[in-house]
Amino acid sequence: MRRKNHPYNGRRYLVDINPLSKIIHDLEHEKKSCNIHKIIKSHVKMLDNQSQVNKFLLLNRDYNFCKCCMPEKHRYYNK
Repeated sequence: MRRKNHPYNGRRYLVDINPLSKIIHDLEHEKKSCNIHKIIKSHVKMLDNQSQVNKFLLLNRDYNFCKCCMPEKHRYYNK
């Protein structure tokens, strides 16, 4: 579910930039087990579309997709 308040601002993809996490979430397919509410706001980077996610991953290859809200991409990229 997209969230309208800050820092989410209605955007679709959330990147947890915490150096210990480095996870990309899809808020349109968010599950309770994603624990979005536990991510510190200063560790939130929001992206609008898949193109922005792809560009982000080109520059930051050590990030993973969430196994809860993006299971297909998680399996594909974590082989």
